[in-house]
Amino acid sequence: MRLDQARDHYWAEVPALGDNFVHISQRVLADYGEALLAGGAWGTMTIEYDSRYELKGRIYPFFIREFRPFQITRLDLDDYIEKRRLFDTDTWIGLLIQSIGFNPDRLSERERWLMLLRLVPFVEANYNLIELGPRETGKTYTFRNTSSRSFVISGGKATPATLFYNIATSKIGILGYKDVVFFDEIASTRFTDPEATISVLKDYMQTGHFSRGRLEFTAQASIVLGGNIDTDLKRQKPSPRYRHLFEILPPELQDPAFLDRIHGFLPGWEMPKVRPENYAAGYGFITDYLAEIFTRLRRHNYQTHVAAHVDFGGMTGRNQDAIKKTTAGLLKLVFPHRTAEDLRRDELEACLALAIECRQRVLDQLAVMLPEEFGGVRVEVQG
Repeated sequence: MRLDQARDHYWAEVPALGDNFVHISQRVLADYGEALLAGGAWGTMTIEYDSRYELKGRIYPFFIREFRPFQITRLDLDDYIEKRRLFDTDTWIGLLIQSIGFNPDRLSERERWLMLLRLVPFVEANYNLIELGPRETGKTYTFRNTSSRSFVISGGKATPATLFYNIATSKIGILGYKDVVFFDEIASTRFTDPEATISVLKDYMQTGHFSRGRLEFTAQASIVLGGNIDTDLKRQKPSPRYRHLFEILPPELQDPAFLDRIHGFLPGWEMPKVRPENYAAGYGFITDYLAEIFTRLRRHNYQTHVAAHVDFGGMTGRNQDAIKKTTAGLLKLVFPHRTAEDLRRDELEACLALAIECRQRVLDQLAVMLPEEFGGVRVEVQG
């Protein structure tokens, strides 16, 4: 739908009719106008033909009398947050996991929390995550199917034009309009002009800004790196053949300054293989609805919840940011109804412990690569 300013009239485009000038009832405008103007919606409609409808000397015979959308067109984040109070924590976590396509009853408590960690990039802006583990654990499935606002780069080439900005066509790259960019099979990804690309990406992961030519842009897309590593499935440990776990990354990404910008390292070797019985078998949130909820949660700052209760002491700013962002993302997912004032200690500690663990895992691998700088670094907080 669009507004025709010259005629002071709203028109709908109906592909099934091949007509761009279909007028709309006032009731449809009142009920669904916002969604239709923002990007359109799929649905069923009742269309009438009236050859008498004329506007400025032209006949526009098609008229949308009623419209019923297939997808969610109105959403109240406050209502979602308030309804969270009706669930206990275990049931709520199960509902979220069921909604993204997995069966929570087939997962241990630890695996459920790691599954939630995969969702942090959807609710926390400018969040950087890496997950390395065996094949067929649902990495690609999660990032391809949870939200239309995520983009999966499956191996191949990543260029500055596709990632950031295409100078030739003056079009913004995927970092400018997506919430999450997932580099699948990162070991096979090749970066065109790697020195320039990684330099810009490194700056973006730290600041949320990137420059191309004389232009500077601000974006909120989260960066996720996903890759496969050889794993001892019985022990749920990476193969001991690796000197450090970042060995599988392309050489240009094995840069300590780049890797230090990763906020969390999800231990994919602890995730179960996805089998038919591991897929969701019951009801959950509609995908479109949950994706929009996640997008709106990105606009809320839960890092203040963490700062109100946690003393970071002399921890470096980069480590603090990593722990705050991971903890805040988990709080948005599991305890969105809590404020800094009524957040319970056990609730905070469940999120904080996983955030610390996953940041420490990044530092431990960096300590192998650069022991003189990262050796012996421990992230510890006081609450």
